[in-house]
Amino acid sequence: MNWNHEHVADSKHGKVYLIVVHVAFAVGMAGLLALFFGYFVMLLWNAVLPGLTAVHAIDYWRSVGLLLLARILVGGIGGHGNGHRHGHRQRREAWQEYDEWWQKAGKESFENFADGQHKSE
Repeated sequence: MNWNHEHVADSKHGKVYLIVVHVAFAVGMAGLLALFFGYFVMLLWNAVLPGLTAVHAIDYWRSVGLLLLARILVGGIGGHGNGHRHGHRQRREAWQEYDEWWQKAGKESFENFADGQHKSE
């Protein structure tokens, strides 16, 4: 089977088809990973917590539900999306401001401070 999709992506309908296939694949893989991690959460919960505390062992579907609950409480329902990229942009802008400050005043101030430290020693 040829996995080269260039011939399909030539038309408008082909591009839509490729997007649908890739999204379906990503959703399917995310679902499989969730089921896979649910099994390990169940194993870890049942191996550790009943012996340490008064909680009961859980079954597989409760462990998947626990993963979903943890995702909602800690990470929210949506993905990182634009907010994630926005954070990178803010950090980059902050570093650019710092670099400008360093070139204007910071470097000279540090050198004056360092010279003063060496003279007092």
